[in-house]
Amino acid sequence: MAYTGAYTLEEAREYLTLWKDCERALATGQAKAYRVGSREFTAFDLDEVAAQIARFQKEIEKLSGAVRTTRVVRIVPRDL
Repeated sequence: MAYTGAYTLEEAREYLTLWKDCERALATGQAKAYRVGSREFTAFDLDEVAAQIARFQKEIEKLSGAVRTTRVVRIVPRDL
C-alpha cells in the first residue's frame, strides 16, 4: 500500500526549502523575524524551525520510498 500524505513530493520539497531559508535567515542574523505563511518566527524559535525541517525531511523520505518499514515476524514456541 502506498503512502498517501497531505503533501506531494514536490510540495514537501518546496516547504523544506522555505523552512531552511527561514533557519538560515534567523541563524545568520539577516532577519530578526521571518514569516512562513501566516506564522512569524524570531531567532528564539529556532528549535521549532528545526523541528519543521525534520518533519519535512521525514515526509520527503516517506513520499520518495526511501524508508523501509520493519517486517513483523511471528514465532510460535513449541516444546519438543
